[in-house]
Amino acid sequence: MALPFPHPSALLPPGFTMSRCAPADVPGMTAVCEYQFYYDMRAFPPGSPFTFWWAPSVDTMREWHANRIRVRFADPSTHQFKVVDDATGAVVAFAKWDPPAGLRGVRRGFVLYDEEGREVVVGADGGKEGEGEGEGEGVGGAEGSGRTAKKIIEAPEGADKAVYEDFFGRLKSMAEKWRANEKLALSILCTDPAYRGRGIGAALIKSVLDLADDEGLPAYVEAMPKAVPLYRRQGFVEVDTLQYDQVLTIMVREPRSGVESAA
Repeated sequence: MALPFPHPSALLPPGFTMSRCAPADVPGMTAVCEYQFYYDMRAFPPGSPFTFWWAPSVDTMREWHANRIRVRFADPSTHQFKVVDDATGAVVAFAKWDPPAGLRGVRRGFVLYDEEGREVVVGADGGKEGEGEGEGEGVGGAEGSGRTAKKIIEAPEGADKAVYEDFFGRLKSMAEKWRANEKLALSILCTDPAYRGRGIGAALIKSVLDLADDEGLPAYVEAMPKAVPLYRRQGFVEVDTLQYDQVLTIMVREPRSGVESAA
């Protein structure tokens, strides 16, 4: 599947390749998600602000994350990109973007899949021919909402449903406040902890932000504390916060001119 931008070889370390995600990547993407959150949890006290709504069973959360990742491939408004270690073939990082309908550049090379992982015909508007907007997950670093026909998926079995709905409901309200549906929203960026510090996450971000710059579109992200410096370097600025046990920082990036983007 073709990338909608030139392969960012200059941004990635040698021996790594970026491409679009496909349903066959679900196990690898789930593992990266699991590595990131369980790795980060060791740095947080019990009741981590970004996992306190999780079910207590690791297996349950693994299955929930896998299902959440899988359904995105049937969503015409979701674009996911991965970085693979060429030596092992393993997915080491991925990003999930929710662009508005007006961002046309990101559609190049896009493939939509049905629930069985089979490719389906994509119409000129980026959706299945003969259908409207699909359903999936919404905008937000932890899956809030901001796109047409988006919905919050069911809570994991064993999780406190009221706490879960409050967590995601607050993300949804923040996305609505900042009109995230009109921006290029980065809703997930996960990197295997063993591969951090190599510029892989930055490459996943910059490659897509360049498309937004080309079309004069702002971007939106809900940043966990450790990620704020990375997003600042990419041009995001803090505009708001969500207070859990720790602060989730709301950041917006205005489009850069061609000269600034190339810098």
